[in-house]
Amino acid sequence: MEPEKFGAFLKSERMAAGLTQGQLAEMLHVSAAAVSKWERGKCLPDVAKFEDIATALDMSVLELFRCRRQQEALPREDLAAVYTETVRVSARQHRRRWIAAAVCAAVLVLAALVLYRFPVYRIARVWSPSFFETGEVSMLAYTGSAEDRRIAQTVMAKAELAFSDVGVSGEEAREKYGLLSRYAITGDSYETAVSERHRLELWSARFYGGTGFMWVWYSQAGLDADGNTVTGSWDIPALWTLEKTVDGTWEVTHIKEHP
Repeated sequence: MEPEKFGAFLKSERMAAGLTQGQLAEMLHVSAAAVSKWERGKCLPDVAKFEDIATALDMSVLELFRCRRQQEALPREDLAAVYTETVRVSARQHRRRWIAAAVCAAVLVLAALVLYRFPVYRIARVWSPSFFETGEVSMLAYTGSAEDRRIAQTVMAKAELAFSDVGVSGEEAREKYGLLSRYAITGDSYETAVSERHRLELWSARFYGGTGFMWVWYSQAGLDADGNTVTGSWDIPALWTLEKTVDGTWEVTHIKEHP
């Protein structure tokens, strides 16, 4: 049974029964759009639905399979052939649907992976020709190799400590964190700050030879005892330049942010 032939027969029998597409759909517990697709020959119903359709149109399942009202019983071999062909066509169309769904899923997964490793959308968040240079911004197009990101995590761990430090003196902060001390909420500058909250993300990392670059994004707020914000920076992209020290560790030597 071909979908076009079945669709024309279904439409003719539905109209003969005085039913609208919506009424038939309600009887079959499907949408009117599904009935419309069947009648337009776009696809066949699930095999399990044929009995319900036959009952709704007051005919036998075999008449529905054969797409014509039968005045006399079909030979058994003909009945088997009609049923087998109907099952074959229905299975083929549903297999195509599964293949199409699998292809779509694979494309979405691939797109997600590409955007994870090549998040070019971040370029729009920092692009400012009057501040960041084209070469600096272009580093955002690639998150970096696994080794680059592994090295970067050691720097991020130190940065997390700096961001979390509240009440330390400026001198102590510089001694502990170096240039990353700018992210500590020092008691020298904010005497009333007793706690903080922040979010810090690594966007991309590149290390080669003794030089490295890291793009990070952060938001931070220093809070007083009543929970009021006394200082804060929000949605800040920053480019950190790093150098490898004699003992093999990486230190931030320059920080570039929008003023």
